[in-house]
Amino acid sequence: MEHSVLPQKGDHCAWLLLLLALLAWQGWMTLTLFGGEQPWKRLVDDRPILSGRHPLHLYHGYLGARALREHGSLSCYDPTFHAGYPKTPVFDSGSRPAELMLALAGGRYCPAAYKIGVAVICTLVPLFLFAAGRGVGLKRAPACLACVFGLLVWWGQPCRETLESGDIDLLLAALLVLGQAGLLIRYHNDPGPLSWLGVSTTALLGWFAHPLLLTLMMPLFLVYYLSVGARHRLAWHLALLSGLLAAIAVNSFWLIDWIDYWWIRVPPPPGGPSLGGTGRSPVEWLTGAIAKNIWASSFWGGPIDKALACMLMAAAAIGVLLYNQSGQRATARLLGLSWAGFLALSVTGLLWEPLGRFGTPRLLAPALLFAALPAAHALALLATLSWRWRIGRWASFILATVLVVFLWRAPPPSFASWVRSLCGAVPLQLGLDANQQAIVEALRQHTTSEARILWEDRTIASLASHWTPLLTLLTERAYIGGLDADVRIEHTTNGLADAILMGRPIRDWDDDALSEYCIRYNIGWIVCWSPAAGERLRHWPGAKLLATLPAAVAGEPPGCLFAVQRQGYSFALTGSARWLSADTQRIILGDVVPPRSGPDNHGKKQVLLSLHYQTGMRIAPSRVLLDACPMERVGSVPGDAQPFVRLWIDEPVTRVTIIWDKR
Repeated sequence: MEHSVLPQKGDHCAWLLLLLALLAWQGWMTLTLFGGEQPWKRLVDDRPILSGRHPLHLYHGYLGARALREHGSLSCYDPTFHAGYPKTPVFDSGSRPAELMLALAGGRYCPAAYKIGVAVICTLVPLFLFAAGRGVGLKRAPACLACVFGLLVWWGQPCRETLESGDIDLLLAALLVLGQAGLLIRYHNDPGPLSWLGVSTTALLGWFAHPLLLTLMMPLFLVYYLSVGARHRLAWHLALLSGLLAAIAVNSFWLIDWIDYWWIRVPPPPGGPSLGGTGRSPVEWLTGAIAKNIWASSFWGGPIDKALACMLMAAAAIGVLLYNQSGQRATARLLGLSWAGFLALSVTGLLWEPLGRFGTPRLLAPALLFAALPAAHALALLATLSWRWRIGRWASFILATVLVVFLWRAPPPSFASWVRSLCGAVPLQLGLDANQQAIVEALRQHTTSEARILWEDRTIASLASHWTPLLTLLTERAYIGGLDADVRIEHTTNGLADAILMGRPIRDWDDDALSEYCIRYNIGWIVCWSPAAGERLRHWPGAKLLATLPAAVAGEPPGCLFAVQRQGYSFALTGSARWLSADTQRIILGDVVPPRSGPDNHGKKQVLLSLHYQTGMRIAPSRVLLDACPMERVGSVPGDAQPFVRLWIDEPVTRVTIIWDKR
């Protein structure tokens, strides 16, 4: 009778109190992300998260939420950066959680809604882990143990860096596919409407958050389905497949855009050297030189993070074997292939740079979250077996006592630091710092909306603040650059990044070419950060230094603000037009006048605009024609990857409205 005491207590309702305690602790840790003595007030104020690429996701989330509420699409045309570009799922896929959060907030720019959404995702982590654990058949005690492992992973360095860099879509999708896997196993073992609804809902939200992660999981789900499907009737199959297909169908309104606009991508640039390096000999691989580099890298986090990862992987491997030996082979395949597959992809991304460009090293976080389930199963079974014999109970008690005394009396520095990190998270950056506020004020003071600002992008660390996408909201100016240094679509190849202007070092541009470039893109001011760009502009007669700007990112050099000295600014390259307003819905021009001479189209003259053309553009009034004009190379100025907007009119027009309808 004594032998069954622990298994019975392992499923006692009292373990739900531990789950509530974990929820409370997770809620507190989430609040500390926002810092301050009253973090709940900072959570709901208007200061945006500026860590990593959160600002880019917030900006695109605002654009997408507004477009969704106004015309039922997440895609729109943004004229405020890079002379206009289509905001589509192809660029900045991480903005979709932000789009959902801001759509619920009314489709307006609301940093508080984004912060609350991030906080909700973080707070619900224990529930996702517990539901997944219960789905795979764990009792309440081991399910709570899986929660503990998952939360330690969540606040470990790899997962924390993923959160801070702005990859909230990956973390959310990892939780959803973990929950989906557990609910799918539950749907097999105990079919019912709740488990079916859970599988369908997690699939729907998972496809919305991160379709690539769901695509990676599809073969594993298919293997599980083929393993267990033969045991069920037709109704079981029809219900499951209809739910999964419905999840994809509901997401089709934006997945179609993802496919349609895939062509605007440009190949990712070669990154830095991988840990595997190039030209490694077989001897170096056999002697473990590469493995040592991997283990010594910051990929795993600190010493405690490494120890936790090793423990989870070893215990998960044992747990998968135990599932397999107990007749649950399909569960063993699904869980084992999931955590091992994500781990293999993440490590391969470190060794093979072409794969690493797609962010596969970030898959370490999903791998460890998946490993928490079989690891908890293995340790729970070990505890059950040790409890059956008195010597096992005494050995467990003595071992635990010695470990606690050792860590209490003489904790290693890394362990003490790790424990302190579990008492409160390092806060995210909220709101502009003093330097960034000074930059915004300088731009407001020295520039106007009649011309664009050329902003030099800089390659910075993924955890550094990529705050510049919010510039257009803060200054009400249009920019070439500033959106994202790593953006990979054709429309953004016309900017200045790390002293490279349109693919060529700025030092190689002569004075006439710089003047022609600034006329083509209606550049009135230039903000540069690199010494090479600043030196070239100081020697260009067409530029005048207006102000020295403080460093935008800690550790970076100060910048310079130059005014481009030319006669008049205009967004019309031929003819004339006044730029009245522009947003994602419409571009309004006033007093559009054709040139006296030039190309003729059935009696109409062309007015060429410094604005990228996009298929689907429409214009009012109807007597004005609109088409695309390819921008050929002029002198030493390269052509643009995208054509410009060209208007054909026969007489002056007081008001012209351009809208974009992707349909």
